[in-house]
Amino acid sequence: MYLHLQINDQRVCVEMEQTATETFTAGSYTYHPRRIALQVRKLATKMWGIALGPGVLDKRLNFTTLDDLQPWAAQDDFSGSFSPSEGAMVVLGRWNEKATVGIALHELAHEIHLRNGGYEVSEELVREVLSILAEREGGLVREFSYEPYFTASNLVAQLYDIWAFISRPFIQRWAEMVEMTTSVEISDLINYYLDRDENLGLERWAQRHSRNAENRNLLLNKLANCSLQYGLDYRRQIIGKLVGCHPEISLDHFIDVFEAILTLDNRYPEDNLGEIIDFCFAPLPRAPRGILAVVGGF
Repeated sequence: MYLHLQINDQRVCVEMEQTATETFTAGSYTYHPRRIALQVRKLATKMWGIALGPGVLDKRLNFTTLDDLQPWAAQDDFSGSFSPSEGAMVVLGRWNEKATVGIALHELAHEIHLRNGGYEVSEELVREVLSILAEREGGLVREFSYEPYFTASNLVAQLYDIWAFISRPFIQRWAEMVEMTTSVEISDLINYYLDRDENLGLERWAQRHSRNAENRNLLLNKLANCSLQYGLDYRRQIIGKLVGCHPEISLDHFIDVFEAILTLDNRYPEDNLGEIIDFCFAPLPRAPRGILAVVGGF
């Protein structure tokens, strides 16, 4: 890990882990480069293990300061960047030392994702979900007001509210998610762990709905797409309504319901979403009480 500085019109490159006790100031913060580098190395090794790969931290992760940024970046809330050709760059001066370690893990996650082979074929939202997952594991929790970071951070926050997911070691969570390339897959993962954590009965109901795996997957994907922009409470409501329906209702009827929810929510954004969900499911026959008891007690 190297720190690139601009001193008296001269560019200086410093190996951070060899700086002993030296500190310096950027923006309104004081930094200890060696401490940052050692903490990043410790957490990255713990999180990714051998997936980190030799030389990644030494050659593909660099730091710079606000003074060394292009004007467009210096005037924004730019905290770091990643390029498949050049690696990761973290800006000092935006965050305190602890948060800067989280930013480094965020950018480093892009590198690990690239080396796994999925970075360039994944949606941008998925790339940011993985990076925000990594920074959160490092203790940094940020709020965003712009996309794709707003949706990505909300999806990660939902996962962190589900014990069945967060109780697993990070390397297992990462290995599962790094294989995903679409936002719908991330949403489906949330539904899966929510069902598993709270015994909502979704998996059992889907098995009753169709013995055909392709049809079940299509149903769950449509459910995931419908709930992508919604929080856990609305996910619970949609899943609860779904498993409360008779499992012999055709797949097309459920797809129509999911599309109707999205259409009405988009057309009437000021209306109560919970009431829209109830309205869209209302025409579908409910399952007999015996089936409800089997699938989850709704």
